[in-house]
Amino acid sequence: MRRHLSLHPECSYDFSPEVLDTLDALVQRAVEALHSDDPADRNEVAARILSLYTIGGRSLEEILDLTIRLHREGYTPGGRRSDSPAPKRIRTERQRRHLKEEDE
Repeated sequence: MRRHLSLHPECSYDFSPEVLDTLDALVQRAVEALHSDDPADRNEVAARILSLYTIGGRSLEEILDLTIRLHREGYTPGGRRSDSPAPKRIRTERQRRHLKEEDE
């Protein structure tokens, strides 16, 4: 977690050293459960754990289980599947008319 926070200075969380130790241990447990040594995976896991922790309302074990499940299913911290393209935007009738006028 400390590494993730150092890579992302825009995350201005003020955690105590004890909380950071706990989150570091949680990241380590998740990475070991996923059998991954990829730094990108570790960063993604840390981001997900940080997000779930700051929302609150879940125990550390629930955060760990959810993080592992979402990572295996391929969801990014932003919420969409990382292995598929972003969904196409549905155009309104007004936008379609405008595009049609541009083509003519």
